[in-house]
Amino acid sequence: MIVTVQAAGAIIALGYTSASELPELDALERLAISTAAADQYVSGTSTGFVKGEDEKYSRQQVTPASRGLTYVTYSRTYKDLPVFVGGEAVVVTDSKSTVRSSTAGSGPLQVSTSAKVSAKKAKAVALGKHQGTVRGEPTLGVIAEGDGRLVWEVVVSGDGEHGPSVAHAFVDGQTGAYVGSWDEVARGTGNGHYNEQVHLDTTGSAGRFELRDPTRGNMRTLNDAASGTPFTDADDVWGNGVGSDLVTGAVDTQYAGAAVWDMLEEKFSRNGIDDAGRTATMFVGLPAANAYYACAGTGDASRDQTKYGRTTDRARQVNSVDVVAHELGHGIFCHTPGGSRGITNETGGLNEGTGDIFGALAEHFVANPNDPADYLVGEEVNLSGRGPIRTMYDPSKNGDPNCWSTDIPRTRVHSAAGPLNHWFYLAAEGSKPAGKPASPTCNGTDVTGIGLWQAGEIYYHALLRKTSGWTYTQARKATLDATRELYPNSCAEFNVIKAAWNAVSVPAQGDPTCTTGTPTPTASPSAPGPSSSPTSPPGGEPAAAPDIDGAKVEAHLEELGRIAAANGGNRAHGTPGYRASLDYVKGELDAAGYNTRIQQFNSGGKPGFNLIADLPDRGDHDKVVMLGAHLDSVDIGPGINDNGSGSAGILEVALTYAASGAKGDKAIRFGWWGAEEDGLVGSKAYVTSLSAAERESITAYLNFDMIGSPNPGYFVYNDDAKGDFITEALEEGFAAEDVPSEGVSLRGRSDHAPFMAVGIPSGGTATLSLVPVMSQAQAAKWNGKAGQPFDPCYHRNCDTVENISTAALDTHTDVAAYAAWKLTGVHAAGGSEGSTHVTNNTHFPIRDRSVVESPITVQRDGPAQAVREVKVDIVHSYRGNLEIHLLAPDGTEYLIKRPSRLDRADDVKLTKPIDSSAEKTDGTWKLRVRDLHSGNIGTLRSWSLIF
Repeated sequence: MIVTVQAAGAIIALGYTSASELPELDALERLAISTAAADQYVSGTSTGFVKGEDEKYSRQQVTPASRGLTYVTYSRTYKDLPVFVGGEAVVVTDSKSTVRSSTAGSGPLQVSTSAKVSAKKAKAVALGKHQGTVRGEPTLGVIAEGDGRLVWEVVVSGDGEHGPSVAHAFVDGQTGAYVGSWDEVARGTGNGHYNEQVHLDTTGSAGRFELRDPTRGNMRTLNDAASGTPFTDADDVWGNGVGSDLVTGAVDTQYAGAAVWDMLEEKFSRNGIDDAGRTATMFVGLPAANAYYACAGTGDASRDQTKYGRTTDRARQVNSVDVVAHELGHGIFCHTPGGSRGITNETGGLNEGTGDIFGALAEHFVANPNDPADYLVGEEVNLSGRGPIRTMYDPSKNGDPNCWSTDIPRTRVHSAAGPLNHWFYLAAEGSKPAGKPASPTCNGTDVTGIGLWQAGEIYYHALLRKTSGWTYTQARKATLDATRELYPNSCAEFNVIKAAWNAVSVPAQGDPTCTTGTPTPTASPSAPGPSSSPTSPPGGEPAAAPDIDGAKVEAHLEELGRIAAANGGNRAHGTPGYRASLDYVKGELDAAGYNTRIQQFNSGGKPGFNLIADLPDRGDHDKVVMLGAHLDSVDIGPGINDNGSGSAGILEVALTYAASGAKGDKAIRFGWWGAEEDGLVGSKAYVTSLSAAERESITAYLNFDMIGSPNPGYFVYNDDAKGDFITEALEEGFAAEDVPSEGVSLRGRSDHAPFMAVGIPSGGTATLSLVPVMSQAQAAKWNGKAGQPFDPCYHRNCDTVENISTAALDTHTDVAAYAAWKLTGVHAAGGSEGSTHVTNNTHFPIRDRSVVESPITVQRDGPAQAVREVKVDIVHSYRGNLEIHLLAPDGTEYLIKRPSRLDRADDVKLTKPIDSSAEKTDGTWKLRVRDLHSGNIGTLRSWSLIF
C-alpha cells in the first residue's frame, strides 16, 4: 500500500526567545499539522486505518471547518484502477491535530482486474439504458461493494426522462450486466418567489451594469432564452416585479444565490459552493417547468451550471429562495467528499434531501417577510397548481415515504429524499414543536429538537465526511460522528440526532457511542477492525518489497533537471552540473542514515567522482548486494533519461529501504558512477580499487541505465551467465507488476561490464535495447509505437523531464526494489520479536527560533504495549540549538534532547529509550522540536515510535 500526498506545510511559530515560552500557532500552521496527522493516519501502520496491499490513497482536499475541525479527503485506486464508487476516505482532526474519526467507503478490495467484457459491449449496454451519445471511451475501474466489482464506466450525454442528462453508467466487466448509474445533472423543482425590492451587488458603471456579483466569486445570472447572454441594465435598477418577466426572475435568482453564499460563509465557514471562492453560473429562461443543477465534477464550481424554468401556467419563474438554495445544495453535495456518485437512487435521494435542507436553511437565513420561513419545498410558486412539492415535516402529504425501508434504493430520487427531510425536521424542531406543525414518527416516540442551525451545522459536517455511494445508514453514522465531535462535552445533542434517525426507521450500522471528553478515533463500519503490524513476521518469512512512490522518483528527476538548467544545460563529467548532481544525491543519502564516500579518479584531464553508499547495521557486510547507475550526462543535454532515470530510481529505492527499517541477511550498497559517457570510466575505477576480498563480498551487482524511455521496453539483462539468479529475480519483479519482460544483451555497453569482467554476478533492467526501433511484436506486447525509437532524444538536448515515461520509470523502480529485497533476503526490521514501528515521514522545515510539531496516531488491537523507544531523524547545521520533546496523548512531555551551545555537530539521528508504561498507547503522539537560537536551519525528516 502506498499513500501519495503533497508535503504538508511547515508547522512554524517564530519570534520567541525563551525555552519555556511556546508561541501560539496560527491558522495555517494548525491546518498543516492537522493535515500531517491525517496523512500519517492513512499511511501508517497501527493507526486504526485499514487498507489493502494493492490499494493506493492520494490526498485530494483539505477542508477547515468550524470549531477547529479539519476534514482531509483521500481518493483510492486498486491495482492502479480508479475506484469509482466507495473509494474515498475522510479523516477528521480537531484543533489539537488529534485524529477524531475516519470514514472509508469500504473495506480492502480483492477482485480480478482482467475484464471479460469489451469496452464496445459496455457502450451498447449503457446506451440500452440511457438515451444519447457516449462521451469519450469507457474507463475500466472498480466499485467498492463487498470484495469489489470490476466495471466499465460509460458516460452518456443526452436528454433523459426528466430533461438534460450526463449519466455515468456502470457495466459489469465480467458479465456485461448493467450495474447502475449516477447523473451529473441533479434535477429539482421549486417555486418562483417574488422578493420585492432587494439589494444586489452588480458590476459596471453608469450606462452599463451587468448582473454579476464581484463580492461573491463573480456570481452571475445569464439569459438561457438568449443563448446565455448576460443581463445588463443602464441605471442598475432591475426588473418590473412581474412573475413572468425574465429580468425579474434573474433578480430573484441572483438575490437567492447571494443569500446562500452569505449563509455558507456566516453559518458554516464555507467559502462559496466549492469552498474555494467559486459558485455555479445561473441561468433563467429554461423553457420547461423544471430546474436543475449540472455538476462538471472538476472540483471547480465555476464550471457548473444551474438552470431555472417557469411554472406550468407560465406565470412565474422557478427561482424562489428555497428553490435556488435547493439547486445550489446539489452543488454542495457534489463538492463535498464522494461527490454525487452512486449506483442506486438512495444516493440520489440523499442528494435531493440535501437540496431541501439547504432550501429550508436559506429561507430561515434570509427571513424575508414575503416568503416566511417554513419546511415546505416550492410552496410559493405552486408549480403545477397542487401546492408545495415536498413537505419536510410529513413527506407522506405529497406521497413520499416518511420512513426508510429497503425499497428506498429503488424509489424515485425525489421521493427517496423523504426520510432525510423528515429526520432533519425532527432533529431541528422535534415531533411536537410549539407553534409549528407536528411531525409523526415511525416508531411512535416523541423527539425534542435541538434547533435549526444546530441541526444544519451537524448535517454540514456530516457532508464533509461523505463518501461516494452514500447510504442512509452511512449518513446516520456521519451525523452521529459529527455531533460527537462538535459537542465533545455533551451527549444531549447526540441523543437527539440518534432519536431522530430511529424515528424515521434508519437502522444503525457501527454507530459511535457518546461519552464526554476526547473520543477515541472511530473508523468506518464497512472496514474490518485495525490490527498491529509486527516488524518481524512469524517464522521469519521474507517481507514483501514496497511499492516505490513514483512521485518521489519524479521529484528527484525534476531536481536533476533543475541542476542541469542552472549549470549550462548538462550534468556531464568534469562540469559543475555533475558535481551538483552528486552533492544532491549524497545529501539525500546522508540524511537517510547512509555512510557515504566519494571516490575520485581522472578522465580526460578532469577529476571525476563516484558516490558509494552503505547502510550501517543492516545485514552481513561480508555479503553485499549492490545497485548502481551512472550519474553523468552527455555534454549536449541534461540527460534526464540517460541516466537521471536510473540514478533517481535507485536513490528512491535506497531512501525507501532506509525508512522502512528493512534488514536483509546480506547488506545493501548503492553506487553512482561518473564519466560513464566517456567509456565506463567511473565504474571501472571502482572495480579496480576493490581488493580480492571486497570483490568476493559483492554477491550481486544490479545496473539501471535508462529506465524511463518515452517509448518504453521492459528489458532484463541476460548477458552474464553467473547472474542468472539476478535475471530471475528481475523477471519475477516484472511479473509481479503484470508487465511482460524480455531478455536483452547489452554486450558490455553499460556499467555492469566491469563487474562482469572480474566475475561479480551482474544483471539489470532498461527501457531500450541496442536495436534502433521497437518491433511490431514488442509494440503489441507493451502497447508501444512500432518502428519508432525507444528514446528519440537519446544523447540530445531534448532529453528533459518531458522525455520520460513516468509509468515505465515507476515500474522499473518497483522491480529494482523487488530484486533488492529478494536478493538481500529482507525481513521486516525492528528490535525484539513482535515490536512495532509507527512513523511519520512528512518533512517539516526547522527555521530559526521556531517550533515544529509532527503527529503520529496510534490505535491498536490486542494487549497494551508501552512505547519503549523514539527514533528521530533531523538534518540541521547546528544541532546544539535544538530542544526535542515527545508529547504523549495526554500532554505528558518526555525530554528527548537538551539544547547545548557546546554541541556543535550537525544533524540529529538518535534512538532514545523512554518509559511510557504509565501512558495509554492509543491516541495522538507528537514530536516537538524547538530551535532556540538564530543562524542555523534544518529539516525534521522523520520520526518513529517503537513499542
